Amino acid sequence: MASFDAFFKAATGEFPYGYQARLARDGLPAVVRAPTGTGKTGIILAWLWRRLEGPDPVGTPRRLIFALPQRSLVEQVAREAVGWLENLGLSDRVAVHVVMGGAGDSQRRWRLDMFRPAIVVGTVDSLVSKALNRGYGISRAMYPIDFALVGNGAHWVVDEIQLCPESTTTLRQLAGFTCGGGVGSWVTAEPTGLTCMSATVSVGLLDTVDNPAPAEGDVVRIEAEDRVGKLAVRLGARRRVGRLPVEPGDYRAVASEVLRRHRPGTLTLVVVNTVAAARGVHAALRAGPVPHTLLHSRFRGVERESLAVQICAVPAGAGQIVVATQVVEAGLDLDAAVLFTEAAPWPSVVQRAGRCNRRGLLDDAELWWLPPVRHLPYEEADVRATVAELTVLEGVAVTGEDMLDREVFTTEPEVTVLRRADFLALFDTAPDLTGADLDVGPYVRDADDLDVQLAWADWTPVDATGRPGPGMKAPEAKWRCGVPLGELRVFAKRAVVWRFTQAVGQWTRVTDRQPARPGEVLVVAASAGGYDPEAGFDLSARRPVSGCPSLDPIPDRVPVFDQAGGAEEAFRQDDASVAQGQWLSLEQHSVDVREHVEALVGATGPALPVSMLRAVAVAAYAHDVGKAHPTWQDALCALAVPGDRDWVDAGRPWAKSGGSGRLVYPDGTSDFRHELVSLLLLDGPLRGLLADVEDPDLVRYLVLAHHGKLRIQVRGPDDTDDDRLLGLKEREVVLTSELLGQPAGTLTVDLDQFGLGGARSWTRTALGLRDRYGPFVLAYLETLVRIADWRASANLEKAS
Repeated sequence: MASFDAFFKAATGEFPYGYQARLARDGLPAVVRAPTGTGKTGIILAWLWRRLEGPDPVGTPRRLIFALPQRSLVEQVAREAVGWLENLGLSDRVAVHVVMGGAGDSQRRWRLDMFRPAIVVGTVDSLVSKALNRGYGISRAMYPIDFALVGNGAHWVVDEIQLCPESTTTLRQLAGFTCGGGVGSWVTAEPTGLTCMSATVSVGLLDTVDNPAPAEGDVVRIEAEDRVGKLAVRLGARRRVGRLPVEPGDYRAVASEVLRRHRPGTLTLVVVNTVAAARGVHAALRAGPVPHTLLHSRFRGVERESLAVQICAVPAGAGQIVVATQVVEAGLDLDAAVLFTEAAPWPSVVQRAGRCNRRGLLDDAELWWLPPVRHLPYEEADVRATVAELTVLEGVAVTGEDMLDREVFTTEPEVTVLRRADFLALFDTAPDLTGADLDVGPYVRDADDLDVQLAWADWTPVDATGRPGPGMKAPEAKWRCGVPLGELRVFAKRAVVWRFTQAVGQWTRVTDRQPARPGEVLVVAASAGGYDPEAGFDLSARRPVSGCPSLDPIPDRVPVFDQAGGAEEAFRQDDASVAQGQWLSLEQHSVDVREHVEALVGATGPALPVSMLRAVAVAAYAHDVGKAHPTWQDALCALAVPGDRDWVDAGRPWAKSGGSGRLVYPDGTSDFRHELVSLLLLDGPLRGLLADVEDPDLVRYLVLAHHGKLRIQVRGPDDTDDDRLLGLKEREVVLTSELLGQPAGTLTVDLDQFGLGGARSWTRTALGLRDRYGPFVLAYLETLVRIADWRASANLEKAS
């Protein structure tokens, strides 16, 4: 299209506001500061136009990562983006992927189609954990791929940054670590960027130790010339401030005032500071004549999404009353005629006020406030400062900008700052000796956020304790509910709560001696109660929870072993695809993967030296050569139907089979890893493949890492024998036939380099590569090889 105005109008039915047009014309800035309800989500269309139609498509990252602090906002923004793409006729060209706590079936396509433009919408915890190489809700083997995709060729947009200070600080630090962020910064393979958005932008939040606050020229705000038409009406929206004449904590009196001041046919919004207060007001309204809805953070995703849709559509006639906590402070498109709120930190009150007379169509909107019984969960000084300011405003009709311009004391949040050494340590994705990961929680969420994610489910127990089977997985994010640790401890005294413990490969009980940890995903039987679809998590609820998922596998379901699926699997359960519908030779698969990686490089156009890309092509060609080992070939050929076994054995070596099934290795080799054999072959009989490569160690690393299981460290879960490693025995001799154009030879297994120390230490070599190329580029090169392998295995068309 000829202009962004026409592009925006085709997508939304409206012309863009002036500041939205500047985003498209000048590029996405470091900061967008605009009041609530002024269309900040339109930044998606600014990015899309610049990528597809604008002046700098090559310099505009191919992925837009839109991070939001609440799940309800994710669904809303994703729906909006999908609708815009449909209106523009771009649904087949640009994908929308939803990421939050493991949710989102389209994440497989996001990885496979890394060369296509995409809009990735998710919660900050799910997305920022990917940026730290510890993606929540995915398998460890997937960590490096998602890390590469959000760290290269991605422009991040973080909305409502005041609600996610930890994640915002972490992303500002990561932006400071990349090229252009300062001395010693790491480069990325494709352009990257970061935009922080909010009505209330704290300079202290943006000014981090490795990334100074953005200059004034890199901040976009609404200017005088933008204040026309509908935007002028919205910005001029006023609401008159008044102290509610009731005592704090008297929820019956609050409910009475709410019913008295409610206007038929409109929305009345009540926002309080705690779930207990919300339940108190809602309970007092139950006998009233006006439809009323309760919304807080203690609902499962399925109910929360339904409630969000319900409250955004005000019914005719009596209208609607919504009682909520701070979950409504961002994103939900609410337009109340009357707002009741407890005093909270000033930025929160400003956000709440933005849900009153949001469209600016009322001349008599009302904002009623009262102090809370206790200041928690906020700082007492912040609540006291807000009470003083609201008292001064008694009887005054204020706009959102009037409130933003008032200087009201607010405590600066204390956050854990990610430093370079911390970030580098996260590049190693191997678990510790207990099977656990490094905890990135402090860099992602509030240190005071002591919630767990609890899911109710049905399953067939494997023993008398009621334990779920080891192959059963926790329900996806929409079935989980945030529960405070303190209330979980009380609940666990009457109900058996289960966690999956990676170290032992089975579900274990949460106990006082082994209590739950913040952010942990837990499961409880639906029969235990503790949840009401209308009230959310409730310790007093005793009835079985209805509508819960089953953890049992689907009967008669044929297993599909496809490594692109990204399922969470134990170390021994390799997710590599060996079934392709027909037997495929190792030579042909090697050629296919090399061609796919060359196509990916051509389609993505990374800003990397030719010598580096040459190493990627060689690694793609050699990645599976370890499958020629007799142990692997025997296991693969055993999948052949009896009538085919003779010609299958004669056609070795194969890379793929014509059937499906799990490879079964002999005793003593159950942890066999063919990628380790590939590395050893490159060190021995196939070293000729490295003759024309500038950095042979880079090829060796990419070959070893192509399943994401062996990268910086090479060890198995049970390796205690110094003479054996992952099914291979020290000094074992393997005769090789001609492979990949290299002559037959002999491989004598040498495991010395995989010890913890010494000049030949593999860990030392791998860390040297990380430091030489930088973590972003090295992960990107890994991803090119792995995605090429997936695409070849799935018989997909080559990237273009």
